Amino acid sequence: MTRSTVFKNNQTQAVRLPKAVAFPEGVREVEIVVSGQDRIIRPIVRSWADFFDGKPASNDFMADRHDLP
Repeated sequence: MTRSTVFKNNQTQAVRLPKAVAFPEGVREVEIVVSGQDRIIRPIVRSWADFFDGKPASNDFMADRHDLP
């Protein structure tokens, strides 16, 4: 198990992630799941699969679309 510290950054709490447990390069957003006293931090990975699994467009989406020459 890796240990770290919690500190204040302005009006928020922050956690330093040591290199051994740091997120991969490019991770810019995380989600935090609260379970009792635990906090689980997971990267949000956006992919085309996420897009296609999301809410579909309405039936009238782009119904008034104008084709450009």
